[in-house]
Amino acid sequence: MPRRRPNPGGIAALRSALAIAFLLPAGARAQEDLPSELESISAVRLVGRHHVPVKEIRAVLKTRAPSLLPWREKPIMRRDFLQADTLTIEGVYRQHGYLDARAHYRLDPGRSRNTVVVTFRIEEGPRSRIASVELDGVRALPEAALRKKLYARPGRPFNPLYLVADTTRISAAYKEKGHLPHIVASSHREGLRVTVRYAVNEGPVYRYGQVYISSPGELHVRERLIRRELLLKPDDVYRASRVQRSIERLYDSGFFSQVQMTPLVDSTNTRVEFDLRVRERKPRWIDAGVGSGTAERLRFTGEWGHRNLNGRGLQGVLSSKLALDGQARFLLSRGDASLLEPWLLRSRTRGLINGYYEKDHDRADPRWVAKVETRGVSVQLRRELGRFAHIALTQDNAFVNQIYAFEHPVADSTLESLAVFVPRNYTTHRLQLSGDRDTRDDPLNPGHGSAQSATADVAGGPLQGASSFTKFQFLSTWYTPARQGWILATRIRAGTIQPFGRVASLSPGVDPQVARVPLGDRFRIGGVSSLRGYDENQIPSSGGLAVIQANAELRIPLVGPFGLEVYVDAGNVWDRAAYIRGEDFVPRISDRPLTPNNLRYVAGVGARFNLPFGPLRLDFSWAARPEPDGSRPAGRAQFAIGPAF
Repeated sequence: MPRRRPNPGGIAALRSALAIAFLLPAGARAQEDLPSELESISAVRLVGRHHVPVKEIRAVLKTRAPSLLPWREKPIMRRDFLQADTLTIEGVYRQHGYLDARAHYRLDPGRSRNTVVVTFRIEEGPRSRIASVELDGVRALPEAALRKKLYARPGRPFNPLYLVADTTRISAAYKEKGHLPHIVASSHREGLRVTVRYAVNEGPVYRYGQVYISSPGELHVRERLIRRELLLKPDDVYRASRVQRSIERLYDSGFFSQVQMTPLVDSTNTRVEFDLRVRERKPRWIDAGVGSGTAERLRFTGEWGHRNLNGRGLQGVLSSKLALDGQARFLLSRGDASLLEPWLLRSRTRGLINGYYEKDHDRADPRWVAKVETRGVSVQLRRELGRFAHIALTQDNAFVNQIYAFEHPVADSTLESLAVFVPRNYTTHRLQLSGDRDTRDDPLNPGHGSAQSATADVAGGPLQGASSFTKFQFLSTWYTPARQGWILATRIRAGTIQPFGRVASLSPGVDPQVARVPLGDRFRIGGVSSLRGYDENQIPSSGGLAVIQANAELRIPLVGPFGLEVYVDAGNVWDRAAYIRGEDFVPRISDRPLTPNNLRYVAGVGARFNLPFGPLRLDFSWAARPEPDGSRPAGRAQFAIGPAF
């Protein structure tokens, strides 16, 4: 009897039935789990938290509470996020010394349909502290100085990340003495006492070897222009900071868009050689921009430059600027042509020569428009004093034509007096010595650090010119971080001008001593960057010979890029330094008008919107007392781009 062969169609049907039978329960289970995956979060709570700040925990959670803004999308509950968050919370607690901390989550139904309340229950446990810190194998460095660099210190709560951070710090200290150490960090716990141990194998003293230069494309920059920026002299003791500083100097040269320096350690000969790879920037550039500010409501700028003229490292720049005010009236135009030699006389002294032409319509004084046309040339020598400080010597020669256009009709006698006593043409030759120091972490939106600058000018006298005077000015700003990201910014400024030599009058209607100094060299304050609530250069519009200014501002972050600032500004400009009196500094809130010599006090609050190019600000200011003419800034709003200081 022939054997019956199986029916292929029946087998296929059987397989399909079995597959469906197995998939149905799984599909049912998936359908049961699906609604929970789509539930939204109505609240996130922390229970059992006592010693770690709430903000620090919430900052690392993936499970987010819903936004207060009604149009924002509600966060979806995800179990993988919840499980990860429990581990994250435990990690945060360990950084504070709670090594036995545990976290669990619980889900409760929310008030609305398909919503849940997420509760993280925390068991903090006891806190472990560092009992002792042992340093083994330390010989080349003073142990006491090395201990001051460590995060791990007896009495502090134990943080496991201290081991990583301190290993880096110990290594960095040794690399400044020529060693490439091998460091093993460990900890031993007994109850709530933790012993931290760093075992150091110092190794031999290494020295610099050769530096090999390469580029992914054709290199147009001469090799000597690269090597002059390097601080790695063969056979000198290896120091890691010099490597980093060399990279910074190569970037500062402007030749390169990328710099990579890879160490090649030769342990046999105790040498560290380097593979230096650079990517060259295009030597020429052109730039154009449109901007806006408080005084300059519309600003146009243009620039063309070359970074490596004739292959010698010379840098040439042509730039121009045009500014209009809020009523589309002309304010300023300026053109510059400069040539920079970064290594003058084969030393790292920057030599700069700049020719300029400027046309300015100054409307700060409501009586007239000062139309000033300046042609000039300046020469500057600038040198570094360490990593953060510079000193510069500048000689400037300005040839000025000025016309005063009156806004209202004036008597013929006044015009005749102006023509006789105020010259239409004059020259100013000055010599300026300046120094600055800047340790800010960010020049556009600093969070910590400080900046100081001081200048001393001598104009006229042996240098000749229409006016002779000395000018001294000092400016200092500090940025102090506070809790929760708050920043306290403070600034102080002081300056004085002293005319000497023959008497000359360069402006009408002002103090005779003030008139001896060109308007552009006098002190004036007012505006969004000095004394808020006042117009730009309003105090006084004709300028003065002495200035004192102080600012304090508390910058408070809110949500994302939005922030708040609360500030107090104080300052004044006096016709002469001899007019400054102590009683003029006493703050008073009253309706009694100020005298010209009283210090102005302004308080205010503003909103900030931080952007990559600096914050956008809207400030509201109130003055303590009215001005001598009876006006008084009260809740005046001013818009600004960039920080006040």
